[in-house]
Amino acid sequence: MRTLPALGAALALAMIVPNPALAQKKAPNGTKVLILSGGQREHHGYREQALYLASALEDTRRYQVTICEDAAILETPSMKKYDVLIVTADRREPEHKFTPEQQKALLDYVKEGHGYVSIHGGDNAPADWIPEWKQMLGGIYSHVGKPDGRAIMGKYTVKIADKSSPVTAGLDDFELQDELYSNMQMLPDVKPLATIDYKGTTWPVAWTWNYGKGKVFHTSLGHKGYKPGQHDPLGNPNLMKLILQGIDYASGKPAPESAAK
Repeated sequence: MRTLPALGAALALAMIVPNPALAQKKAPNGTKVLILSGGQREHHGYREQALYLASALEDTRRYQVTICEDAAILETPSMKKYDVLIVTADRREPEHKFTPEQQKALLDYVKEGHGYVSIHGGDNAPADWIPEWKQMLGGIYSHVGKPDGRAIMGKYTVKIADKSSPVTAGLDDFELQDELYSNMQMLPDVKPLATIDYKGTTWPVAWTWNYGKGKVFHTSLGHKGYKPGQHDPLGNPNLMKLILQGIDYASGKPAPESAAK
């Protein structure tokens, strides 16, 4: 039986020794996912959001997740081992901008049959984007060309426009505090899975698309500010469910039926 002084010393030691960092969760046969994060540090909380999304994916025990911020990986043989690429950042900061070669490598990766998921700022199209991005993604948010995109913060009702898709399975309309990308430059054949009504206009906020042999899922939702402790819409269980099922769709490996309920 420990004496009180000994117990006190043990408690003091426990307070100064840091807790071990949690390791990545194992999923030996899981779908291999690369999250390409990074971007403007004083615009979105991309790094923290990537960690949150990775944890949610790993909790399914169906995904092996790697996080990277350097887009140079797109031009390496390493990409061949990933089944799905998730891009979450606008990448407007000079050190994170896509080079023309990286853009082409990304487009080729999807065209060849890999899954692609784009979340919020991942659709931001600056002047140096290859025009083919729009064809790959189905729609872009841009101030280059028309219409000129406009971002509006607010509390919205996200309406499920297509309940027949596996991406929206088990979802009903839900409330969300987030940023609406209005006036996106959309391809005419895109059919939205979810929409937001704002001042008499219905705006698409989630859809699926095909590009070459690849499956694409995009949602323009998911704005997280860069300051510590700021609201992350991914914490909304309905939005997270939509995103996880979108990733399942892009991977070509649907979730078990029980996960969609």
